[in-house]
Amino acid sequence: MSNINIGINKEFHDFGKYIQVVAILTIVSIITGMAGFVAMILIFVAIKSLKRANYALNNPLLHNFRSKYIKGFISRICGMVVLIIGGVNIALLFFISSSLPIYISLSVPIILMISGIVFIYVGVAAEMKAWKNLKLFFENNFKMFPANISEEAIMGCDKLKKGTLLSSLWFLIVPAIIGFIYQIKGYFNLAILNKLSTIDTPELSELQANLHDPQQIINPERKINFCPNCGAKVSELAKFCALCGSEIR
Repeated sequence: MSNINIGINKEFHDFGKYIQVVAILTIVSIITGMAGFVAMILIFVAIKSLKRANYALNNPLLHNFRSKYIKGFISRICGMVVLIIGGVNIALLFFISSSLPIYISLSVPIILMISGIVFIYVGVAAEMKAWKNLKLFFENNFKMFPANISEEAIMGCDKLKKGTLLSSLWFLIVPAIIGFIYQIKGYFNLAILNKLSTIDTPELSELQANLHDPQQIINPERKINFCPNCGAKVSELAKFCALCGSEIR
């Protein structure tokens, strides 16, 4: 295994490690929203690991996954902000009187709310494409990892893609709950990448390598062809030197 492959495995291993924590925090977010905020940060930390892996792989699918996920996240955040601003403005109309006609007073916040919803679903579409790109990466490079890990990663991406769509239907309780479950399962599927080995194990051990190196072979039972006393040539089967009579050991 080359140093490059070891480095790539380490980055995917780290990605899986962070995603596993994200899965756990996503469950905990049911109780506290702070866990969801931390999970969001860790997703970007995990994505950074894939960015480092892609320095060596230079794979467009990995690049597109990262760029689309970030664009989708930014679009969704902007959409939420605009939507909230529009909703607040509508709420204020009930407490603050305006000299403008009601349809004019309502038009701006309504436009803001509609724009916010559009931004949100543009972000959802981008995030779904991101998970699709990551799924295609694992499908196209199936043999890059052990079969069970590749299969789990593909399943995880598919569930996260579906979960992203269903979770965006927050106004429909059942689909939103199903989407939340899909996301948790998808994260846990992707977390299997943390089982990748990060240890450099050569194909041959040093001992095996030495056995294939004639310079390193030492045979303690090799035959002596010269007398140790006088240096005369002797037969391989001889026990005594024919010239000086010394014992051949």
